[in-house]
Amino acid sequence: MRPETFIEGQPWPYRVEFLETMLPDGTIARGFDVGTLNAHHGPFMNFCGAVSRVDERSDGAERDLEYSYGAYAIAFRLIRPHLLRISVDAVDDGRCRVTAHVGSYVRRGWGGLWTTAQRCFWPGFGRSLRRGVPKA
Repeated sequence: MRPETFIEGQPWPYRVEFLETMLPDGTIARGFDVGTLNAHHGPFMNFCGAVSRVDERSDGAERDLEYSYGAYAIAFRLIRPHLLRISVDAVDDGRCRVTAHVGSYVRRGWGGLWTTAQRCFWPGFGRSLRRGVPKA
């Protein structure tokens, strides 16, 4: 639940940005606060949106990032992500399990390719995170 860990663990050539956002009540949203603008970008993708929900509990946390209309993967007209839900559950001291769910609108005929791409991407992403985040 620390943006620094998330940013440092991004595999090249992908990046993530957290943009401080002034909310209507005059407060500033930053990091994983509700309202913070966020962008995941890299080759063939721009997943931009805002943190819309953060639920912290004693054994973990869950957060939602709702992607904006301009978000896309591969090409603007093919795959339009609309939600990233990340759940973090404590396993034992110093370890946690992270589960990511990406909700997407996919053009007819591209669903199989998108599903296969997700099955290939996420295991490699997990390995990159384990290499990129220093052990405590």
